[in-house]
Order: sequence, then structure tokens, then C-alpha cells
Amino acid sequence: MEIERKFLVEALPEHLEQYPVRHIQQAYLSTDPVVRVRRSGEDYVLTCKGPGLLSREEWETPLTAEAYGRLLAKAEGAVITKDRWRIPCGPYTIELDVFAPPFAPLVMAEVEFPTEREALAFQPPTWFGREVTEDGAYTNATLSRRCGEDAVRPGRYRHFKGKEYRVLYTAIHSETREPMVVYQALYGDHGIWVRPASMWNEEVTRDGVTDRRFTYIGEE
Repeated sequence: MEIERKFLVEALPEHLEQYPVRHIQQAYLSTDPVVRVRRSGEDYVLTCKGPGLLSREEWETPLTAEAYGRLLAKAEGAVITKDRWRIPCGPYTIELDVFAPPFAPLVMAEVEFPTEREALAFQPPTWFGREVTEDGAYTNATLSRRCGEDAVRPGRYRHFKGKEYRVLYTAIHSETREPMVVYQALYGDHGIWVRPASMWNEEVTRDGVTDRRFTYIGEE
């Protein structure tokens, strides 16, 4: 059984360098039900999770590096990479996750508990931000799926009206965590624009013809 509370973090705690850290890579073979593969350092694990947010069943089994690589290639959505610091907090341990792009600058803190009673009685440190334990949008599985659906690679694109643009990079909205596309016009004053990735990828209909709003036409 996994019992944990989860919080957003706006500012990292002081003296973070004194705590142990591991680089984590993980991806999802399925997000409903949750079936995850993870590499943490040189450890490889397959995890299955039941439904729930504060508490849910969890099963784990070790993998070889070769098996992990084969399963990773079949994953759905975006691969998540993050650095995880383990910070003592009384009888508990804070797992502080600093996410790499395309999820940066997202930072979350998780604390696991032996019972729900202890979880509900826990008083978070003052540097914790808003609690998102009951917000399913902040599960790693959901983040992976949303970003995977909205993934946009850098390069040149043609708008359905004919003009061309260059995608510079993608970003995450600091308040809504929505994936965004930062792009530049390849005409006129070469202005730089931002729009939601979901809108970038959508289809539009014009004069009875349905096509992608932006079509990838190559790299630089």
C-alpha cells in the first residue's frame, strides 16, 4: 500500500546539496491502470498501481537493464526525467522532485506514511506550496500522458493558411502546467509567439478541407 501526500514547491529549500540525490527516468506502459517502468541510478523497476490518490495499492518487481530498455521503447506518452532529493523530516522523508524539460520548472514534494491517520495529521514545512494530493492532474502518469499528447518537436512548420514558422522550444505554463509552444514567424518582422500545444496539434476545417493547423516540414 502506498500512502502519500503531494505538494507543489515554488522555491527550493536551502542547503539542498547536503542531501542525497538520484537521477530518475520513468515512463508508462499504461496510465489506466498505471503500469510504470523506472530507472533510478542503476536500479530498474516495473511498478503497477491501483486506483486512488492519497492511498492505493502498489506492486513492484525488479527488471534488468535490457528488459527496462525494451519496455521503455513501448511506453505511452512522454518519458519523465527528474532529480530526486531525499530530505529528512522528523520520522518521515521528503522526496523532492525537480523535473527536467519538458516538465520544468515543475517541482513537487512527496511524503509517504505508514497509515492514513499519520498522513492526515502531517504538518508540512513552511517551504511547501499548494497541496495537490487530491488533484489527479499532478500524478506523474497524467503529466506523462498530457505532455505526450501535446508533444511538438522543434523545426519548421507550415500553417494551414500557407505561411511558415519555426518552433524554438516548448515550455510549461507556470500556473496551469499546460504545455506551450514558443515559435517564430519566418516572414515579416520574424515575431516570436506562444500558443498552447494542444491548439498547435489540432485539426481545422477550411473551405470544406480538414487539415492540421501546423504541418511539420523539416528541421532548420
